[in-house]
Amino acid sequence: MPVNCYSQRILNPFRGVMNIISIGGADAVTIDGSNWTLYIHDNFDCPTDDPEEFFEIEMPDIRFGDWNAKSGLKRSPLIASYHYSEIQAIGNSLLDMVEQYAEHCPYPFKDKYELWLLDEKTSEPLALLGSVCHEAEIYSPENLVWEAGLRCKQEFLQEFSLTDKQTSSAGDLLNKIINQRAGLKPSAQWFYRDNFDYGRGVSGVNLKHELVGRELSARLFPKMLVQQQWLHQPDETLVESFINWLSPYLLVLDFLRDTQREVLEIQAQKYALLVDKMHQLYPKVINQKAINAALVEAMMRRSNQEIKHSAEITLDTI
Repeated sequence: MPVNCYSQRILNPFRGVMNIISIGGADAVTIDGSNWTLYIHDNFDCPTDDPEEFFEIEMPDIRFGDWNAKSGLKRSPLIASYHYSEIQAIGNSLLDMVEQYAEHCPYPFKDKYELWLLDEKTSEPLALLGSVCHEAEIYSPENLVWEAGLRCKQEFLQEFSLTDKQTSSAGDLLNKIINQRAGLKPSAQWFYRDNFDYGRGVSGVNLKHELVGRELSARLFPKMLVQQQWLHQPDETLVESFINWLSPYLLVLDFLRDTQREVLEIQAQKYALLVDKMHQLYPKVINQKAINAALVEAMMRRSNQEIKHSAEITLDTI
């Protein structure tokens, strides 16, 4: 059975990467390298009242179950249907592939088509909005707005002193300065990136005609998925702090230079639980000592939480 193993970034906001095992009619997906969810694409032909007529319906993917190497498959409840036996067969075939290929995760990135929000003044890539694996999947978003994400607004630089009364958090301010740099009428362009080398511009939104088909050097595409060079030092410092805060997720990227990766690894030590969650998807480690320190701290935190929880239960029973 043909099987395709690949990765695709989770974007706007950036939340890491999906590693996918696909057999065509079904996919298994993991975001941590350990726990897999198995889905079957539900677009079977369904019978009508007339047995000689059939029509095709599109339904959400069927969740076949969850799997990890320690506990095996935990089946999801399935509603009996006309295609129940076929669903079972596809699910079992996918499970065979997961058991065979899961240990080889992480996989190469396949999402070579990237949608970049453009700098209003230079028309150069400012922040990554989306990515797809095939040109046929290219889409035109309704809103060209870069998002730091809800977790960023809730957790990033909580002690940050805001002078802008129109923003309620450092995350809000980050959104504001990046989207302002894109202008009142933002534009975005899709680029095909060949192994993250030169970018060939294709279609876009609110895009000047002369930009279609252009080629840009790899150095013009921000390695950390958002522009790091800013005119005003406070803005540049804020973006740099955001990149450090996002470091446990950025380490899943496979095109970082070793020096960049090591800086992120050192910063990621501050976020031990996230490193513990994501480290199996890191394609490379430069400073193993830093990563090990984060993993040990995460283990100690979980142990302390378990002891505290056990003590609370004991007190409740007295």
